Amino acid sequence: MIEIWRNIKDYEGLYQVSNCGRVKRLSNNRQMKEKILRSVKHGRGYLKIGLHKNGSQKDYFIHRLVAQAFIINPINLPEVNHRDENKHNNNISNLEWCSSKYNANYGTRNERCHLYKDKNIILASY
Repeated sequence: MIEIWRNIKDYEGLYQVSNCGRVKRLSNNRQMKEKILRSVKHGRGYLKIGLHKNGSQKDYFIHRLVAQAFIINPINLPEVNHRDENKHNNNISNLEWCSSKYNANYGTRNERCHLYKDKNIILASY
């Protein structure tokens, strides 16, 4: 797959996201060179990235940045689902916009909840 880069909304000229799920900082004159950024694992297992603008930082989930840049969402669905249930696979082919109900019931989540129910372990529905 050819990697395609697009500007991140509200960070045009500063950061871009790719269809492969990578984020890069664009060069800033002579002080900063273009650089692929390292993501960090969020407590819920999703990968996130901190973007800086005007002296402040805001964290974003990478799967949402990819979806916003590359996947059309004509009916304004609120969530992004990982089709293979791998929260680290932020490739465009693995993501889809969906409803909260669809996302909560997708894949093996309900089966895993059922298995852990008898063991007094609670799985959060994130």
